[in-house]
Amino acid sequence: MTRRAAASVLLLTGAFLLAGCASGPPSTAADRYISKAAGEEEKQALIAARDDIDEEMRPLDADRDAEIARLEKENAELRTRVEARRKNP
Repeated sequence: MTRRAAASVLLLTGAFLLAGCASGPPSTAADRYISKAAGEEEKQALIAARDDIDEEMRPLDADRDAEIARLEKENAELRTRVEARRKNP
């Protein structure tokens, strides 16, 4: 792997760690790096790195999705309580 490819993989890894990856289709955070690959070998290496990172991030995404759902439910309950207090001070 060339230095450019290695640097691209590092940038790609950082982008995925910052952006997170959704379940389902491949994330698009690395598309601009993949599109600038110097050759087919580099492109395939970047795609493989993206897919590996996506796979590693899926459990974290599931945890975050569960936490978001819990917080949305808690928020709805708190809004209901606040509204009830406004009606019956």
